[in-house]
Amino acid sequence: MPARFFMKILCIGNSQMSVYNLPGMLEIMSQSAPADHPRIESGRALVGGGTLKKHWDAGEGQGTPRGMIAGGKWDYVVIQEIYCAAEDEFNEYAARFDGWIRKNGAKTILFATANITQYFNPAFQYPDSFKKLNDIQIAFGRAKGIPVAAAGYAWMKYLGPNPSPAQLLDLYHHDKAHPGAKGTYIYACLLYAFLTGRDPAGLTGEFKEIQGGILISKDEAGKMQKAAWEQYLEDNHGKSRNSRAALEN
Repeated sequence: MPARFFMKILCIGNSQMSVYNLPGMLEIMSQSAPADHPRIESGRALVGGGTLKKHWDAGEGQGTPRGMIAGGKWDYVVIQEIYCAAEDEFNEYAARFDGWIRKNGAKTILFATANITQYFNPAFQYPDSFKKLNDIQIAFGRAKGIPVAAAGYAWMKYLGPNPSPAQLLDLYHHDKAHPGAKGTYIYACLLYAFLTGRDPAGLTGEFKEIQGGILISKDEAGKMQKAAWEQYLEDNHGKSRNSRAALEN
C-alpha cells in the first residue's frame, strides 16, 4: 500500500470558514481518500468579521496570522476576505499577505466565498453579489499569478441560475448569512481539489464531530463534488477536462 503523506495548510479568514469548521471538514475528507492521496493537517486564524486588513494589522506576534505563517512551515496558506469586500482594500492586503506567505516558503490560495443572502440583507442579491465578490478576487489572482478557489461560482454551478428560496437557503445556516453544512461541504470539496489536484468524488459526507453531527447523503454529496470539481477545472484552464479519467490511468 502506498505511503501516506501529509499536507500542512493554514486557513486565515472569518466566520464563513469557522461556523461549520471548514478546516476540520477538509481534514476528515482527506482521511477518507485513497491511501496514495495526501492527508491534510490544518491550522487556523479565524476571527468573526475579520477582514484581511484586520488580520494584517494584528502584527507579527505569537498567535497572529503573520506570526503563524512565519512559524508554521506550511505548504499552503488559504486567505479569505469578508463578504462585503472593498476592492482597493482587498487588493492591497491580499498582496501584502501573498508577499509574506511567499517570503516564508508557502504558497497562497485565495478563497472566494459565496455571499450572504438577500433574506439577511436585501442589498446582496443572488447571483450578482456572488459574482461581484468572486470577480474581484479572480481578477487579482490572474494579475498576480495566484490560484483562486471561486467557491461562489461553485455554489452557482450547484444551484443553477434560478434556485427557489428553499434551494438557496438549503446551503445556509439558519441565520441566512453563513454557510450551513451543505454550503461548507461545497467549500471543502473545492478547496480539496485546489490543494491536492484530485477530484473529490467519493469522499465522505459524514462528519460526526462537527455541529453535533453532519451527514450528507451520497447522492447529494456526489452532486456537490461534481460542481466543485467542474469549478476547479474552470479555474485552472490548463487542466484536462478529462482529469478524472486521467488520474485513474
